[in-house]
Amino acid sequence: MSRKAPRPKKGVLTLGTRTPVLLASAALAAGTAAVASPAAAAAPEQLTLAIAWTGSQAATMPPLLAIYNKQHPATHWDLVENVTEQKLLAEEAAGDAPSAAMLNTTNLVASMATTGAIVPLAPYIRASKLDMSQFTQASLYSNTYLGAQYAMPFFEDTYALYYNKALFAKAGIAKPPATLQELAVDARKLSITGSNGQYTQLGFEPTLPKELEGYLYGGSWATPSGQVTATSPKAEEGVQWLVDVEKMLGPSKVQRFLSGASGAASSLDPFATGKVAMDVSGEWFMPTIFQQSPHMDLGVAPIPYPAGEPQYAGTGSVGGNPMVVLKGAKDPQATWAFIQWLVTTGQEIATKNPKLLNDVYSVPALKSLVDDAKLAPNPQMAFFWRYSGGANIHPFPPVPDATSYLNAISAAVQDAELGSATVSKALKQVQDQYAPLIAGEIKSAK
Repeated sequence: MSRKAPRPKKGVLTLGTRTPVLLASAALAAGTAAVASPAAAAAPEQLTLAIAWTGSQAATMPPLLAIYNKQHPATHWDLVENVTEQKLLAEEAAGDAPSAAMLNTTNLVASMATTGAIVPLAPYIRASKLDMSQFTQASLYSNTYLGAQYAMPFFEDTYALYYNKALFAKAGIAKPPATLQELAVDARKLSITGSNGQYTQLGFEPTLPKELEGYLYGGSWATPSGQVTATSPKAEEGVQWLVDVEKMLGPSKVQRFLSGASGAASSLDPFATGKVAMDVSGEWFMPTIFQQSPHMDLGVAPIPYPAGEPQYAGTGSVGGNPMVVLKGAKDPQATWAFIQWLVTTGQEIATKNPKLLNDVYSVPALKSLVDDAKLAPNPQMAFFWRYSGGANIHPFPPVPDATSYLNAISAAVQDAELGSATVSKALKQVQDQYAPLIAGEIKSAK
């Protein structure tokens, strides 16, 4: 069967355009005797922030930029939304890069650091004496490359177990599963087969975002030094658990059910419409659930851990939209000052003023915010915020070609689910392909 594609976040990126920033006049560049008027001399420096968001998400940013511009009159920041990595790199190659950028995903940080497209932030962090301990551990790590900070966390994503309390009560299940073994039992009990032998209700959708199965038993997909570990025994154990659950439920039955439950409209989701009892997904999925089932009794809980191994409780991942200083930024010092404000003061302003956030459902990266439940729009979101700060939250490894590596792992898990390869064989193919590729890119960058 084909694994269900990850639900897209709002604001899927398309090619963006931006108005070039006007540089100094030719007369000044040539050193003419033209003298600027006092008004012209006081004009703020024009700088540009390019962001991955678009639409209602992007609407969050202009109010923040307006506040910053008012408080810092020496610079004026303009916003360009819907800008892809490809667009950024093209502008950079043409010498027309924006000063600051919000990337679409943390998976781009290592790749852009490897090619020198973004600059390391350590000198700026030291000079500004920014307290890095105020950010959640996982959000910082996801924006590093080989231990060096190349991006700063703004708003994040994290993942947990969604469950439908009404379906649980109907099945006589009092609480969400705490262990992986309990989840498998509950998934079978919550799955209902109709007279035609096909599911009318599915207990658990057996896919995990960010290939979280690799962390369930304490595994990882790469070491901090960038060494690929797709065949590590603990990672294989987690993948095998997911494959076993899929096989228990029946791959062909699951796929047929999910295809029918999604309907013709891609916006319909089987969990959001009450046809699936449990699903692991991100906080950004919540508006879809509320829109499609406004009266659902929605529960969120930690991702279950292996029975007898509570040290892996609270396992999860984070991603998000990192802020970077691009190589060739017009004014790196002013750019850093802006980013520093945006990820600290700006993040606090946006979080404490819900109207600024519009319909952006995201997780703050500041510990002071994620631990303050009263700031969250609802109890479910408060859970996601706290969860993101846990000790067992593991971002997908910040390695070059992270997106391609992630997709290869997903394809390998699919092969194992289809039975076309064992878990060990499928993951070994990934290891053999990506270990030398990623090692070579790291060596070249050094």
